[in-house]
Amino acid sequence: MKVLAIDTATPYLVLGTLDAERALWRGRRHAETLADDLTAFLPWAELERHDLQLVVVGEGPGSYTGLRVGLSLALGLARGLGLPVVGASSLAACAARVRGRVRPIWEARNRQLYAATYRVDPDGAVREVEPPAKHRRPPPGAACELWDAPPSGRALARLGLERWREGQAGVHPLYL
Repeated sequence: MKVLAIDTATPYLVLGTLDAERALWRGRRHAETLADDLTAFLPWAELERHDLQLVVVGEGPGSYTGLRVGLSLALGLARGLGLPVVGASSLAACAARVRGRVRPIWEARNRQLYAATYRVDPDGAVREVEPPAKHRRPPPGAACELWDAPPSGRALARLGLERWREGQAGVHPLYL
């Protein structure tokens, strides 16, 4: 299946398919660059818009404006092409970069942190151990910590495809 994943929850603009990904540092400029970055990404990933069958968008947590930029483009693209769209956890897609007990941690505003804990199996299956939450300091507990790492575009595409196959359609942004 041809899946396109888009995540703008962090300062990175993440684009992915099941076979390719790109993470581009954009700071707070997602809205300025997303359309052009997507236009450049598709041929690089050997895809055209008409090839797509599913659009996956990162649900956060993350920047309110950043999330809305990605959601808007993903929903508009899916609607324009007549495709289903589904959301997937941005933190889970970050955790999928490694194996074992993993805690992705992202800096938020006002000296806050977004964090969650996952168990990533050797086959890449991601299982939530502690749900995403906002913290003042890193939560205690033994886990590999990933600080401010971008989500994996490949993992986001895979997580979204799994949700879609399970009948969990729709997007539910996580604003903490």
